[in-house]
Amino acid sequence: MSARMCRNLGKAQANLSKRRCGRRDVGRVDAPVVMASSTSNTPLVSMVLTTRDRPRFLQVALACYQHQTYPLRELIVIDDGDQFPADESSVEAVGGQLIRMTTGTPLGTKLNRGIEEAQGWLCQKMDDDDWYGPRFLETMVSAFMRSRLKVCRPAIAFLPSFLFFELACWEVRRSVGNNVPGATLMFAREDWEQRPFRALHQDEDVWFLLDQQRQGLVALPVLALEHFLAVRHRGAVRDRSHTWTHQLDGGTLENYLKQRPLYRRPEDLLPTWALNFYRRLHNEMIAPTEN
Repeated sequence: MSARMCRNLGKAQANLSKRRCGRRDVGRVDAPVVMASSTSNTPLVSMVLTTRDRPRFLQVALACYQHQTYPLRELIVIDDGDQFPADESSVEAVGGQLIRMTTGTPLGTKLNRGIEEAQGWLCQKMDDDDWYGPRFLETMVSAFMRSRLKVCRPAIAFLPSFLFFELACWEVRRSVGNNVPGATLMFAREDWEQRPFRALHQDEDVWFLLDQQRQGLVALPVLALEHFLAVRHRGAVRDRSHTWTHQLDGGTLENYLKQRPLYRRPEDLLPTWALNFYRRLHNEMIAPTEN
């Protein structure tokens, strides 16, 4: 990296906005989304969201994107849904772009297709069924820019520890340390060009992280524990279930979660609009089934 680029990164870090969007008790903001133009001193971030047959969770993901406090962002949604194709008008309403692909397309291929369309210098991976707090993207960008300025080497950023939100139990538990959620990966588009995602249906994020580190990227853990929740919704009606169901030892993720320490209550972490959605889903999951 050139000295000039390092100086520009320093300016970008100094220019990171400290504005905060006022929190509203609704998932959707009615005002149109207006994104500022990216300059050499301020990175545009492309949030790349893959989805498939999760219509209700997708609406939450779109609201999470719209509530982000970091202004220089774009959203690219890649959908291969069959039963419930993503609603294009909902994506466009938050300023996003929808790309449709053949049902069953590998996750890695979907991610690569979305990043091909990305205009941002930085790319942020985003899952369709997790919760991203309003300051999530701002926090990730701030840490990424500080690292590039200080180390002056390419990096790939992620949360090193995170929170699970188990909807059926209405509990939040903390993961072990050094447990990287693929849904939080941030990287430069130019680094992705050298080693794109592998065309895998699962674990594409694990291999991407390994491939990036093998080509010399610095691993950058970002401490942002309460800005992201990995939402567990096994048993939810209508929305497609998880691809991550078992640990490396063969045990189920749900059994693993029972061994993890409880964290704060969902009510302490989530805005009202998100709590209302998750409560409805929780009630649906625990309702007795009809014979």
